[in-house]
Formats: sequence, structure tokens, C-alpha cells
Amino acid sequence: MTLTKTFLILATAGFLAACEAPIDVEAMPGAEAVSGAVDTSLVRVDGFAAKLDGAAMSGNAITYAYYTDVVGEIAALDAADAYCGGAGQANLNAAGAGLSRSQKNGRGYNVMTFVCR
Repeated sequence: MTLTKTFLILATAGFLAACEAPIDVEAMPGAEAVSGAVDTSLVRVDGFAAKLDGAAMSGNAITYAYYTDVVGEIAALDAADAYCGGAGQANLNAAGAGLSRSQKNGRGYNVMTFVCR
């Protein structure tokens, strides 16, 4: 029992440490192509495109890149749902999709990739 508890504590500590580690956005595949270029046809919420650092499409996957002090995760997900046709239609759990949290220029920076259901 003690060995199991020790293992769980170490595994949890390792997981939390990995969550705290910043991700180098510039080294992420596709991040450089997204950053700074906003394809407004991929945004269907008025005024949201101006808040993004980047928006691009690759195949059926859409990527929104944004500073977290400008756009919150809920607002980004709502905009993704709006693009896909309504609440719950953006899928962040598909292969290759998801949310990457990192730092860019000393600020919180997220790259959210989604596909429409």
C-alpha cells in the first residue's frame, strides 16, 4: 500500500511539473504559419477576428492563436462553436486537435485547433 501511494504521489508530481512547463510556440508545427495571419473567413463572431493573433485552416482543422490576456478559453471555444454551426459543434478531442498553452513575448499564449463535428 505504501509503495502504491509513493508511486501515485511521484506520478502526480511529474504530471503537475509537466503542466507547468512552458511550451515553445515557435517550435510547434504550424504555429509560425498561424501567428500574425488571420483568415477572417474562419471567424463568424463579430469583432473576434481582431482579437486573434492568428487563424488558419489546414485540411479540415481550424487553428486559432491568441494571447490569453486578450481572449479567454471560453470565448475562443464559443467562437469555434459559432464557426462550426452552434454550441458543441467544435471538437477539440479529434486527432491532431486540442489546446496548447504556452508563453509568447512573456505573455500567456494559446493555440487551439479544432474540427467541426
